[in-house]
Amino acid sequence: MTGSTIIDAHTHVTAASGSGVPRSPQFPNAPMFTAPVEQLLEAMDTTGVDQAVLIQPSLYGFDHSQLLRCLEAHPNRFVGIALADPVGPNFPDELSELVQRAPIRGIRLAPLIAPELGWFDAAAEPMYEAAARLGLSANLLITPAVLPVVDRWVAAHPDLTIVVDHLARPDLDPQSPGTISDNLLRLARFDNVNVKMSALPEMSSRPYPHQDIRPWVRAVLTEFGAQRLMWGSDFPYTTDTDGYMQARTVLDECEVGDAERSRILSGTAAAVYRLPAFTEGPSL
Repeated sequence: MTGSTIIDAHTHVTAASGSGVPRSPQFPNAPMFTAPVEQLLEAMDTTGVDQAVLIQPSLYGFDHSQLLRCLEAHPNRFVGIALADPVGPNFPDELSELVQRAPIRGIRLAPLIAPELGWFDAAAEPMYEAAARLGLSANLLITPAVLPVVDRWVAAHPDLTIVVDHLARPDLDPQSPGTISDNLLRLARFDNVNVKMSALPEMSSRPYPHQDIRPWVRAVLTEFGAQRLMWGSDFPYTTDTDGYMQARTVLDECEVGDAERSRILSGTAAAVYRLPAFTEGPSL
C-alpha cells in the first residue's frame, strides 16, 4: 500500500438496467437506484481513487450474488461488506460461506432502513460471534437516536471491530440537526470503534465546498484521531463524475493535515478492511 493510494470506503453498485437481477421484497424501504460497477470504476479512475469497499445494497436484501460477481471480476479493486441478517438462524453459516467465496470484510447493520429488526437483540448474538471469529467488521447505518443503544452494545462487544457509517447521520438528528451528536463522540472511548466520514455532500445543507461539514470533521478528528477515521463517497449518490470528484476533494477544503488526510483517505480503511496491495494497471 503506497502513500498515494486512495480508498473509497463506502460505495454501492447494482446490476445494469435490464439485467434481470431481481430486487428483494425483504427491505421495502430500501433506496432504489441503478449503478453498474463500470460506472463506479470510471468515476474512480477519473478521480484517482484506487480501490473501494462495495456495500451490499439493501435493495437486493440478503441475495449477495451481484456483489460476489463484482468482487470476482475485480479482485484488485474491491472488497465487500455483506448485509447482516440478525434474525436468520442460518446466517452465521451463510456468512462463513461468503467469506470463503470472496473477500468479504464485514457485515452491515441497517436500523435506518429496517428499524423493526432486532439488530442489537440477544437473538442476533450468534451473528456477532461469527463476525468476530471471522475477523469481520460490523458497519452501522444508524441515526443519532440509536446511539445510546449502540453505546451499550459496543461495550458488550470489545472483540468486534465496529464502524459507524456517515457520522451517524447528523442531518437526521431531531434534537440538534446538522451537528455531531455527543453520543457519537462518546464512542471514542472504545478503541474498537471507527467512523466513516462518508456521504458528506449529501448531508450538507450548503453547496460545495460544504462549509457546514467542517465542524463535523474537526469534532471527530479531535475525539477519534485520523487513525480511526476513513473517507467514503457513498457512490452512486454522488450523482455523476463531477459529484464524485467533489465528494473526494471536500476533505481538502477542511483543516486536515497531510498525514491525517493520508490516513483518512487510505490507511484506516486498508487496516480495517484488509484490502489487497494495490498494483497499477487495469482491473483484472
